[in-house]
Amino acid sequence: MRLHLLRAVGVSAIALAPIIGLTTPANASVERQQCHAMQKVEIGTTGLDVDIQIKLCVQQDTTGVYRAFASFWWQDAGSYKFNNLDLHVRLERYDVVRKGAVCDFTDEVNSTQGFNLYCETTWTSAAPPLTTDATLLYDTADDGKGEFRWDLTGTPAL
Repeated sequence: MRLHLLRAVGVSAIALAPIIGLTTPANASVERQQCHAMQKVEIGTTGLDVDIQIKLCVQQDTTGVYRAFASFWWQDAGSYKFNNLDLHVRLERYDVVRKGAVCDFTDEVNSTQGFNLYCETTWTSAAPPLTTDATLLYDTADDGKGEFRWDLTGTPAL
């Protein structure tokens, strides 16, 4: 199984956040994290339904900075089943966004049967306690129903 890292930072209606962040030193590594159990959804599409699993974590590195991190898995995709598939990941303090990232997985999910990608915010020195929260926005192809929203359960605080 191949792994890809997709990092995107931006502002959207869901993930309003500053786009300037701290980078972590090359020798720093994740020291602590709080994660939520894997969350799953099956999305009805033409042919096989697409299974998506997302695991959210809030991470702190050895230098004391934080980020929101999401692992995104899928299977039974390919064949251009989505017009759009975006994961909005947010690092929050008391439900106020400190950093946000929007990862557009449309092309990857439409062109590959199954895979694993990551979506993360940039590192920040925001004061704890911090949590990670996320929303998946998707529009299945040719169903005429428009966009759907899946709000995931956030992580415990770190």
